[in-house]
Amino acid sequence: MKHILIVDDEPMVRMGLAKLVRQCNPLFRTVVVANGVEALSEINRQRPDILLTDIQMPKMDGLELCKQVQAMNLNIPIAVISGYDDFTYAQKCLTYGVKEYLLKPLTEHELYPVLNKLLLQQDQSVPISFYKVEEWLERVESTIWSADLESLTRLMDDWKQGGMTKGIHIEQLERMITDGLKILVKKLNARGMVTFTTKPSLMQLNTVQGTNDYLEAELISLYNQLFLWRGGNQKSLFEEAQAYINNHISEELSLEEVAEKMGLAPTYFSYIFKKMTNETFVQYRMKKRIEMAKRLLEIPHYKVVDVGVTIGYQNYPYFTKIFKKMTGCSPTEYRSMLGIK
Repeated sequence: MKHILIVDDEPMVRMGLAKLVRQCNPLFRTVVVANGVEALSEINRQRPDILLTDIQMPKMDGLELCKQVQAMNLNIPIAVISGYDDFTYAQKCLTYGVKEYLLKPLTEHELYPVLNKLLLQQDQSVPISFYKVEEWLERVESTIWSADLESLTRLMDDWKQGGMTKGIHIEQLERMITDGLKILVKKLNARGMVTFTTKPSLMQLNTVQGTNDYLEAELISLYNQLFLWRGGNQKSLFEEAQAYINNHISEELSLEEVAEKMGLAPTYFSYIFKKMTNETFVQYRMKKRIEMAKRLLEIPHYKVVDVGVTIGYQNYPYFTKIFKKMTGCSPTEYRSMLGIK
C-alpha cells in the first residue's frame, strides 16, 4: 500500500486531491494536513511514498517544507500543486528537489501520470546498503554479549539517525528489521551458552517510529535475557565456564578465550574463577588434565606417551614432570601401582 501525503491549507482542495488520488488507485492511502508544520510531524511519524504540497500556507509554506524535507535526505518524491504560474516559484522548487510543478485546478489526466512517474522513480532509487546493516548487526551482537547497555543505546540511535534506512518504504523497513532480528538471534545462539528468543510485535508495524520502537524493545529484551541468565549469579556463570573448560580440556585453551565465551572481561572472569575454586585458571586446567590422565592410564591398552598427547601435552618429558608434580609419581609408576604393565 502506497502512502500519499497531501498538504494544503484549503479544506476543499485537499479533500478533493485525496479523492482524486484514491480514484487513481484504491490501494493508495491518503493523509491530509493543512500546513508544512503538520506535514513534517506526519513525515516524522510515518514516512510517505509521495508528498503533494501547495506553496502558500500559514505557519510553514510549501517552499520551506520542500527545503526541510530535502535536508532530511529521505528520498521522498515531491510534487508541488500551486495556484501560481510563477517561474520564480518553479525555479526554487527545483532547487529543493521537487520533481513536478503542477497548476491548480488539477484534473485526473494531469495528476495520474505524475503519481505513476514519481512512484516508479522512488522504487528504482531506494539505496539499501546490506553491508552496513550486516556490520551494524555484528556490532549489536558484540555489544549485547558484552552486556554494554550504554553502547547498545548508542547503536540504536545510530540506526534511527544514520543513513542505513533513509528513503526505504515502511514495508522494506519492517522486513529488514524482522529478518535482522532473526539473524541476530541466530548469531547469539551460535555462541552456545544461552538460548535467546524474540517475539513478533503485538501491533501492526505500519509507521517508521513504531517499527523502530519494536526493534529497540527487542534489542533490550535480548540484553535482559542475557542479564537474567547471568543475573549476578556467579555460581551459575562459573558452572557454565567450568563445563566449557572440561569439554575442551585437551585443547590449548586460554583464560581470555573462556572469558570471551562467557562475555566477561578476563580480569573479572579470573576474579570469579579464583573465588569459586580457590585456584587459578591454569591450576584448575592442570588438575583436570591430570585427572583425565589418571583415567586413561587405568586403560591397559593406552600407551603412556599417547595419554600425554590426548590431554594436551605434546611434550612427553613435560607431561611426566607435571604428572609427578601433581601426584608424587611418574605416569609409569602410577600405572605400576595399579598392577598394569
